[in-house]
Formats: sequence, C-alpha cells, structure tokens
Amino acid sequence: MSNYVETWKGIAYSLGRSERWCRYMARRAEDPLPVFKVGGIVRLNTEDLEDWLSRQRHRTINRSATDEAARRLQLIA
Repeated sequence: MSNYVETWKGIAYSLGRSERWCRYMARRAEDPLPVFKVGGIVRLNTEDLEDWLSRQRHRTINRSATDEAARRLQLIA
C-alpha cells in the first residue's frame, strides 16, 4: 500500500473536496496543504495529511472557543 496520494483528482477524492479547493489550500500562505511534486506529479503523503487535518481541527476548535468567549463578553457589556 502506498503512503502517497497522487494527482489532484486523487487528493480531492481523499479529502472529499474539489480539485480547485485543494489547489487553493496548497497555495495559501498560512499552513498550506502539504503537497509536493516529483517529476511533475503532485503527491501528498498520508501521514502529512493526517497532521495537517489535525492542525485544521484544532484551529477550528480554538477559533470557535474564542468566538464564543467574545460573544459572552458582548452579552455582559
């Protein structure tokens, strides 16, 4: 079993997103999707993908907690 997902189509399928979204996430400045090219073929290491997804989950959870705290402060004021 390969530890890599190859092609934008394969990456998109594994994430359940569009190829366009995957390309966008790979180009963004802050914590991009960890893809790389080998001989012109795009690859994504499955372990790197799991780490990246974990960071995205934690960022979402932290953002939600911060938004909730700000909303509570607005209710108090």
